[in-house]
Amino acid sequence: MKRSFDVWKGNINRLMKENPLQLISWEATRRCNLNCVHCGSPCETVNLGKELNTQEVIDAFIQIAKDFDLSKFHHINITGGEPFVRADLLGILKEISKIKEFRNIAIQTNGIHIADNPQVLDEIKKYGVTGIGVSIDGLEKMHDSFRRKEGAWKKAIKAAKLAVEKGLVVTISVTAHSKNLEDIPKLYEYVKKFHPRYFRVMTIDPIGRAKLNKEYLLSPEQIRHIIKFLKKEHEKNFINYSDPKTTIMELGCGGWLSTELEGRVRPYIFHCIAGINNLGILYDGKLASCSNIPRDFIEGDLREERIKDVWKKKYQRFRNKEWLKEGDCKECPEWDYCHGGPMHKRLKDGTMLDCLHQTISNGKDYRVCLPQEAFITVAGN
Repeated sequence: MKRSFDVWKGNINRLMKENPLQLISWEATRRCNLNCVHCGSPCETVNLGKELNTQEVIDAFIQIAKDFDLSKFHHINITGGEPFVRADLLGILKEISKIKEFRNIAIQTNGIHIADNPQVLDEIKKYGVTGIGVSIDGLEKMHDSFRRKEGAWKKAIKAAKLAVEKGLVVTISVTAHSKNLEDIPKLYEYVKKFHPRYFRVMTIDPIGRAKLNKEYLLSPEQIRHIIKFLKKEHEKNFINYSDPKTTIMELGCGGWLSTELEGRVRPYIFHCIAGINNLGILYDGKLASCSNIPRDFIEGDLREERIKDVWKKKYQRFRNKEWLKEGDCKECPEWDYCHGGPMHKRLKDGTMLDCLHQTISNGKDYRVCLPQEAFITVAGN
């Protein structure tokens, strides 16, 4: 196992040095047709009038295709808000999919628009969309309560089923919080019957609206509980993952676990790739290392700068993370693999909001030591 980790570490170190652009995370909008309790990108914290218009989005992708070597490019991930509230989304997809490297696109959605307009799946498939991520946070009562919309669960389930039927790679994305842990195994048993490709669980983070709802944050015991469930199901099913009808169980980008757990709760080893080979384009044209990153980590503005120049000159703090080696990271034996964990769990001064490794291995409860800033400025404006 050590040899495998060392090979993987060598690949990560090479990526951090060479930083080829391989993924683009585009936050299409902050507007949404729901008002979820936990939203990490809420609309009320930003100026929606600054949203990129149709041509600005298209021009940004054309510029990237012209300026970057895309020989190793993998995919575009479209997030929000809710991407489908953009009336021009299909038109944008039609134009950017004319660039051959941009014909592997995933859209993250709450499923409402797809459920109400099933024909949209045929349209987006024509324009390079290969994957759909549908957010479902428990069984019906829990999901609708969390999403603050009656009927939201039925539409999310319908959207996921329709997308599977259309041959798209479907991910069920679940945010694990203090009130839905008992629902998650039941939801998994329910959805795997219609064969989504992935069942992805993310632990809730104290960002966006969740910073105002601290009662949803997980205790160390609850985090260990969900990791135990993921590990059990992954180990039981991974031998069948090559079968497209087998649902792959995975922990999302909540962070590094340990050399003992990585590869045992998801079919890969985690490392945050924000700003390394992943470019974030935010709803207003600001350039970040990921679309899920706090606005304290904005590096540029495509309305004012060439994207390639920002990528080359302003992303160094994501590619050399020694500045993060403080606090719990300073003497951590996992540092050479983790490099400080996900950037969306950091404040602008480097303060870490939580660490799954420290919580699982050492029982650290970050809820009691979160700095006040975590509940004031992470979302920005």
